[in-house]
Amino acid sequence: MRILIVGAGATGGYLGAKLLAAQRDVTFLVRDAAKERLNRDGLRIRASDGSVQTTAVHALTRSALQGSFDAIIVAVRAAAVAGALDDCAAAVGDQTAFLPVVNGIGHLDLLRDRYGAGHVCGGVATLAVSMDLDGVLDEVRPGATLEIGPLEGGPTERIASLAKCLDVDGLRAIVSDDIVAAMWCKFAFITSMAIPTCLLRRRIGPIARTPGGRRVAEAALAEVAAVAAADGYALTETAHANLRAKLTDTESMFGPSMYRDLVAGRPVETDVLAELADRARRHDLTTPLLDATLVTLALHHAEGQATSR
Repeated sequence: MRILIVGAGATGGYLGAKLLAAQRDVTFLVRDAAKERLNRDGLRIRASDGSVQTTAVHALTRSALQGSFDAIIVAVRAAAVAGALDDCAAAVGDQTAFLPVVNGIGHLDLLRDRYGAGHVCGGVATLAVSMDLDGVLDEVRPGATLEIGPLEGGPTERIASLAKCLDVDGLRAIVSDDIVAAMWCKFAFITSMAIPTCLLRRRIGPIARTPGGRRVAEAALAEVAAVAAADGYALTETAHANLRAKLTDTESMFGPSMYRDLVAGRPVETDVLAELADRARRHDLTTPLLDATLVTLALHHAEGQATSR
């Protein structure tokens, strides 16, 4: 199975490295600067003990695409999906399956409108990896899980075959019966974790141990849950309870990727928070903690731009 991964950031790069280690046929579609870096340095992953593993990859740009691919994994930020679809158009054949591993929900409409629901899977990638400014992927926790499923109807033989191909050492691929609900659970997890940690610039445990911290975390979850319910994907009691337990765990040292990028002084991808805010406005919901977090991150970016001048 020929696999094209669009993007070689934290998610695309990490998934690609696991697939290449299992001898899968993987090509990366990237921009010029990323192609030069990957061809020069390879795909580098730094483990928690500081060791770096380098994988040689086949990376190319839009102009060099030839022939169709069996699967195209779209692993870019939500705001870049439209451009990514233009870039990979030459790689699309009659049997190509799209698998976006993009945070949020809105990108599904772009893919469905362009290629039809039959060619598009929903995807949820669970991993703990960040990309440094030098292009090295920092592995906070080893391994990843990839959940895939059809947007309409039940699982198909093609989706089962794709999951089998993607299920390799260090990457567990499973098929979901309701992938959009699974995507909403991931959406809720990312946003409810990012709001308190980015707003207060602390990991979950210290926040939960501080007087009033648990109330802030629970209020953030309430905002996220209200948007999910208004959008037609209310969190189940189990999902809500699990998120609340994670957000109020006094021993947790978890900090989501947005928090890790923020405290490291790196640019923070705020697309998922912006999408949640847009959906809240669409349903006339007030989200003061979400709004304050977006202002905090906007100020962080403005300060970074001023420093770089």
